[in-house]
Amino acid sequence: MRIPRFYQADQLHLEQSIELSADNFRHAIQVMRLKVGSSLILFNGEVGEYHATLVEVGRRSASVQITSFDAVDRESPLKTKLVLALIKSDKMDFAVQKAVEMGVNVIQPVITERSVIQIKASRLEKKIKHWEKVIVSACEQSGRTRIPNLLAPVSLPDYLQQPTSAMRVAMSPTAKQPLSELGQSETAIDLLIGPEGGYTDAEETLLDENNVTLIPFGPRILRAETAVVAGLTALQTLWGDC
Repeated sequence: MRIPRFYQADQLHLEQSIELSADNFRHAIQVMRLKVGSSLILFNGEVGEYHATLVEVGRRSASVQITSFDAVDRESPLKTKLVLALIKSDKMDFAVQKAVEMGVNVIQPVITERSVIQIKASRLEKKIKHWEKVIVSACEQSGRTRIPNLLAPVSLPDYLQQPTSAMRVAMSPTAKQPLSELGQSETAIDLLIGPEGGYTDAEETLLDENNVTLIPFGPRILRAETAVVAGLTALQTLWGDC
């Protein structure tokens, strides 16, 4: 049986007794029904994970004893930033989740001309916290110990004005140059994925003016969330750890 993993945002040490966070208590005790003596794994966003045993369960809290440390590092040698146009909420959640599973390091939501949702300032903080929970859950499931960085949404022009040494590529059905012919030698890539309706002609011109290389993904039109998986898989296959 697989040992459940939990992100615990604390300093962790061998032989330490620590109280589970409120979220971890709900998941471990109220959802998974773990009992005293159950094994679990904690990680705190740094390299490695800590094996622990559940030693005390109360009505509103639970404690574990850390027993061993495993210096595992499951991060890809390829540093990837997903620059994802805002899409419908359920599709956005799926895309963020799968990007984390595929090893992305940074997620940058962007607002494009055809973005179907607009986040009001009053709801932005709540939406970011929701995506952060999706990211943490995906790390717990996939075995990652480092938490990808989620940036606040910006407009596409504002993103393009940011200085970077990374190679920037955008998936487009009209592109001609395959990804495999780019001769990538850097260790960092920004992958741009457009909204459901794709980039406008003006946006594709803007991408070209800012040294973003358009790459094709076959003759079929992919949904935005599908393009995330396809694009990151291609990058990891060519230059990462797949």
